[in-house]
Amino acid sequence: QNIDDFLFLKLLSNGNSSKINNKENNSQIQSDKIYKFKVSYKNLDFKTINLSKTVNQETLLYEKIAPGTSGSFNILLYSDMALRYKIKFDSINRKPQNLRFKALKDNNVLCEANTLEELEKDLSGNIDKNQIIDITINWYWDFENLDNKQATDMQDTKDSENIKKYEFSIYTFGE
Repeated sequence: QNIDDFLFLKLLSNGNSSKINNKENNSQIQSDKIYKFKVSYKNLDFKTINLSKTVNQETLLYEKIAPGTSGSFNILLYSDMALRYKIKFDSINRKPQNLRFKALKDNNVLCEANTLEELEKDLSGNIDKNQIIDITINWYWDFENLDNKQATDMQDTKDSENIKKYEFSIYTFGE
C-alpha cells in the first residue's frame, strides 16, 4: 500500500478530512494539513510549517493566530524498512506563551504540552516496513484562563501584537 492510496482512502473515510470550506473564497481541503515524511535509516527529513496554514478557518481572525484560534495538522510517517523513528521540532520564532499542543495517535492522546519541543519525548517508536503512522497535532490558544485572567489577558495582548506568524520545523530521523 503506497502513501497516495492511504491518503485517498483517508479522505474518503474521514468526513472531516474531505470537507471543503468555501468561507470568503478561501477554499481549502483538509488534506493540505498533512505533512508526509519518509523515515529511512540514518537519514533526516524535515519541513518548515507556518502554524497559520493549519488553523481551523472558523477560528481564524484577521489572517493570523490569536487568542481563541485553534487548528491541527498531521505528521504522516512511512518507511520501506523496519526501524526506530524520532520526531523533533525546532521553533523558528517565539511561540505565544498561552498556545498549547496535544499529540494523538490512533485517536489516543500521546501527550499534551506547552511547546512543540516538549512533545518530542513522546513522539518516537518503531515503524514496520511499509507501515504508515499518522500522528495528529492539535493546537489551541484559549481565549481566557480563568485561573489568572488578568495576567493571561496581558500576556495574550502582548503576544498578539508581537506575532504575525509562528513557524517551526519538523524533523524525522530513522535509527
